Amino acid sequence: GIRSVPRRMRVRISRKRNDEEDAKDELYSIVTVAEVPPEGLTGLGTKIIEEED
Repeated sequence: GIRSVPRRMRVRISRKRNDEEDAKDELYSIVTVAEVPPEGLTGLGTKIIEEED
C-alpha cells in the first residue's frame, strides 16, 4: 500500500450565472482543484475573487 496519503484537498468554487432561457436554476457552481503552495496549507484563508467572462 501507499503510506501517508494526503487526506485534504484544496478546491476553488466559482459561482456562475446560468444564461440559458429554459434553465431550472439561476446560478451553478464550478469546482476546480487549487494549487497548493510549497510552504503548505497553514495560514491560508478565504479570498473572494470577482471574475468577468
